[in-house]
Amino acid sequence: VEPLAPVKKRTGLEEDRVRALALFAAGRVAEQQQKYPEALRYYQRAFRFDPHASPAIKEIVPLAFSLDRQAEAVRYALILAERESDDPVLMRRLAIYLTEQGDAERAMALYEKALKLQAETDATPALLVARMEMGRLYFVARQFDKAAGEFSKILSALENPQVAGLDESMQKALLGKPELTYQLIGESFLEAGELDKAVSAFEKSQAASANDGLLAYNLARVEMKRKQPAQAIAKLQPYFDQRVSKQGTLPYQVLADALAELGQSEKLVGRLEKMREGDESNIPLTYFLAQQLRQAGQLEAAEPVYADLIARHSTRPPIEAFQGLVAIAHQRKQVDKLLTTLGEAVGRVGTLAPLGASGQAVVDDAEISQALIDAAHRRLAEQPQELTFGQCLVTARLAMERDDFKTAGEFYERAIAAEPSKAGETLITWGLEMFMADQFAEAAKVFQRGLEEKLLEDNTAALYFYLAGSLEMDGRTDEALAAARKAAEAQPDSPRFASRAPWILYHAKRYDEARQGYRELIDKYGSKYDSGEARETIRDARLVMSNIAVLENRQEESEAWLEDLLNEFPEDYGALNDLGYLWADADKHVELALGMIQKAVHSDPKNMAYRDSLGWALFRLGRYDEAAAELKVAAADEDADGVILDHLGEALHKAGDYAGASDAWNRAVKAFDEKSDTDKADEVRQKLSRAQAKSETR
Repeated sequence: VEPLAPVKKRTGLEEDRVRALALFAAGRVAEQQQKYPEALRYYQRAFRFDPHASPAIKEIVPLAFSLDRQAEAVRYALILAERESDDPVLMRRLAIYLTEQGDAERAMALYEKALKLQAETDATPALLVARMEMGRLYFVARQFDKAAGEFSKILSALENPQVAGLDESMQKALLGKPELTYQLIGESFLEAGELDKAVSAFEKSQAASANDGLLAYNLARVEMKRKQPAQAIAKLQPYFDQRVSKQGTLPYQVLADALAELGQSEKLVGRLEKMREGDESNIPLTYFLAQQLRQAGQLEAAEPVYADLIARHSTRPPIEAFQGLVAIAHQRKQVDKLLTTLGEAVGRVGTLAPLGASGQAVVDDAEISQALIDAAHRRLAEQPQELTFGQCLVTARLAMERDDFKTAGEFYERAIAAEPSKAGETLITWGLEMFMADQFAEAAKVFQRGLEEKLLEDNTAALYFYLAGSLEMDGRTDEALAAARKAAEAQPDSPRFASRAPWILYHAKRYDEARQGYRELIDKYGSKYDSGEARETIRDARLVMSNIAVLENRQEESEAWLEDLLNEFPEDYGALNDLGYLWADADKHVELALGMIQKAVHSDPKNMAYRDSLGWALFRLGRYDEAAAELKVAAADEDADGVILDHLGEALHKAGDYAGASDAWNRAVKAFDEKSDTDKADEVRQKLSRAQAKSETR
């Protein structure tokens, strides 16, 4: 029997489609034999080898749901719905899920697709609910015209409820809290410039729940949109007369804008001061007045207003008042006052972050930072009893920013002594900051101290976890392993803590032990599909197992781990890139690899590792000019990786740019030498030598 000789050899993509069909058939057989997890795996691999075909996904979704692998099923359902689904109900359900996950852009796309499918039945209750949610999403995305369009359809349906099939209970369900819903609708119309509709919606909100102040504020904004600043001020007056503060500083900003339109900005401060008479407890009004004074350069007038805010609300002073005082003291270079104010603020919240731009400006100002540290030292020497917990934290934080670890440690110690009840959280902050500053030995000492002094008895697992990481980064692997195992013992049901020991072994390049540890981790948690922490831990474990296989030149095993990861997370862009690169580098499934890598690049265009993979896949396909263009982007950084530079040299050489190739290879040799990667440096030197000899021959 002689084999048939093909008239035309299959392309790589055609070979992959044949493989996909075989995998799909294997999935069918496994499903018939009730081997459902095996069937699911076959279908998922079939989808990977023919990602443009949908039959495999249509089998994956119900099968994953039946196996109670909900999140996995949803991921594939999303791909199916975005591609070709004709089920608007499924699309709306998935859009709701995406909204809950915070992926508003993708949710809107699904809602839009669902609505197009049911355009003929435009006013059914289910569609109106979808339109309401779309309006909210458009509003959040600042697509106000689209939001107004959706809300117009809803209002039309509410005006003719019988036509839309809305009974009284459905209307209530659609509106939820009507005063809030109509307020949102009015906001959308206002921003979209549909002012009469905005007024109508605001009045409906008022009718649902009387709030004269809010209505006055809303109508004033409408007048501002109509370019009627005098009327806006008049409309605002009822809000001010009620002496309410629910709308924050916004009404006062409308007043400021209206006076500016009238050319009367100089009257603003006087009006604010008059309004504040007898209403000193109004936080937004007082803060807005202080801000106007500060922005006008009247710092001496602004300072007592900010201070009054803090004094009147001593139990929960507004952080904005501290921001203002910090900015004033910084601007006037009043170091002692600045240290006191920063100390009071940080003592309450534990960090500089809530101080926003004012706090960051202090951190970024090297001169004032050092002056604050010096002032803290003086207080410590002259009046140690006046050095508060907050002042110590501020000084320690500023010292960390200047890599003055000795001073930071001194003031963290002082902070612990000043506020023993906060010793545990202070130690955690200190240890983590030392870790982030690459002071691993010192970080380990801090975490060890927390354990020895039992400062966080209810969370010793976290201390052991942090201690393990610090010890490993300090090169003390055996001690790190002991700490990691204690963390896991303290939290025996935590996949995250259980993953610490194998990670330490991996980082220490003890790959055989790491492989065993990760296998045990996967065996223990691999089938726990009801735990998000477990799924993320297993994903990371598979990625590390793939990396170990690459380091040990076991290509097929590395690919298998990535395929397992992508079975569960089909849109994991890091894994798509890694598998695509492995396939391209091995010169197999290259067209498929290119598509996978392109998805990764689209998700993160600034990721130079993804760009390198893309360039290398294009190189394998013989598209040398395109490959060189991508690899030039990846190699643009002066500290570009040696592998990227080597790839660039290959692409330029094939594209006929021999001088450019030599330059790239010379840079690659330098990069490899700096990392003591002698073998790779020698390989590139050989390429350079051959290229130069070839050039001389020509």
